[in-house]
Amino acid sequence: MGLWAVLCISITAHAEKAEWVGVCPEPASCKVTSSTYQPLKKVSVACADEAALSWAKKHLKEWYGKVGPEVVNASRSTADLGNEAYDLEVTAGEVKITARTLQGVRYALYSLRQMAIPQRGTLQVEGWILPQVTIHDKPSLDFRGIHMCWFHESKPWEIERLIRLAAYYKLNYAVVESWGSFRSDVAPWYGWPDGSMTKKELKRLRKIADDLGITLIPQINVFGHATMSRGGAGKHAALEFNPQYQPLFEPVNGWNWCLSNPETRKLLQELIVEQLEAYGNPPYFHIGCDEALPPSCPACKEKPYSQLFLEHVQAMNETISSRGAKTMMWHDMLLQRGDNRWNGFYANGTAETAAGLLKLPRDIIICDWYYGPAHKAYPTIDYFKEQGFHVLACPWYDTGGIAAQGRYAGKTGLDGMLGTLWHHYFGYDLVDDYFTLSNVAWNSESSFSMTGAHYGEFFRTHLRQIGWDMHIKDSRHAGIYYHEVPPEPDLRN
Repeated sequence: MGLWAVLCISITAHAEKAEWVGVCPEPASCKVTSSTYQPLKKVSVACADEAALSWAKKHLKEWYGKVGPEVVNASRSTADLGNEAYDLEVTAGEVKITARTLQGVRYALYSLRQMAIPQRGTLQVEGWILPQVTIHDKPSLDFRGIHMCWFHESKPWEIERLIRLAAYYKLNYAVVESWGSFRSDVAPWYGWPDGSMTKKELKRLRKIADDLGITLIPQINVFGHATMSRGGAGKHAALEFNPQYQPLFEPVNGWNWCLSNPETRKLLQELIVEQLEAYGNPPYFHIGCDEALPPSCPACKEKPYSQLFLEHVQAMNETISSRGAKTMMWHDMLLQRGDNRWNGFYANGTAETAAGLLKLPRDIIICDWYYGPAHKAYPTIDYFKEQGFHVLACPWYDTGGIAAQGRYAGKTGLDGMLGTLWHHYFGYDLVDDYFTLSNVAWNSESSFSMTGAHYGEFFRTHLRQIGWDMHIKDSRHAGIYYHEVPPEPDLRN
């Protein structure tokens, strides 16, 4: 018996209604009808979307080549299935996939790929086998997203791998924050001159994302974090080489955009439109707005700053809405620091900015970020929901906290989750973030546990499959780290 089969059986049946067979995220319902592995010879696809059959043929050929299965059309009822749901039945002679939409077929095939292994006893791959299972699967949350940063040092292949991995784990949105790497035509000075986020590269990645079933969402910070660099780096992606644009930013470090300068609003609106177009006019745009500092600009100080902030956000929202998209923003400046209701959670606003929340349009989506350990309740999430906003839970790196927020989101009927990566592109943080987030965002009642499940071994296998899809040739592009032994720093430079 192969290692994969041993792992599948050893962690089976830790939930009453689902058996885990190495599929991430854990299906809503899965039953192993026989642990005897059978050849993957035929896949029948029942889906009203005509594109589903051709998508299945294309990708099964890509994954399995000449020894892949025959793919045929089938007629089965899809009336009881939701837009992202699927049924997957593996018998001795056939794999049956039933879905209402292409997205459901994609998800069924991702599950199939994660279960299938090469047949045993051969030098090279001559066929594929998989256990006999019946899966009925659908997501708990409509919005299942990952937030990733495209830093100055980031390489396009890194971003591509993160996008592919998110789609493979049935996340349906990826927010890409540019961090000074976007090459703007509207404002060529906006960001580092050698940034790798070009419009050509975005077009290529968007094509990949569209094919895999994940929507890319742009982000520009329109309030704090205007340096477009991580705070600890002490850099400013615009002003280091372009001091003439200082009036657009607050005097102290340029951390905030200057809200009293009308040129600021004009520029940001143009940049928003430019990125929306570069991303193919997606349904959402993230404007950031977290961790802003008190104003240091004399003109900003002379005016009611909360009113400046409110008018600024409303103007950004109007621009985004005029393009048929919805605004997303971080929550923390909309809660007053020191308010006892938010003890233990993140609140960085003033009484004035907190009061401004009540005047914001309710079509804005509040991204409530909390990176700590598990809580039984999340009062900030409840508060924004009570005020009539759509709300996303936004965790990071603490696996217990990610799992707890996902289950809370499912229990309270939250709109979804937007997990965050920030600079944790590699190592076990990457494993933990993706594996935990995808499981609880897809199946908020999942009994999945990050302990004792050999999840890291499955993750490495999935990451290797993505590497095959990308046709990687560089060892640094494989695995969860660049190097097996980190190189010593060159102290001469």
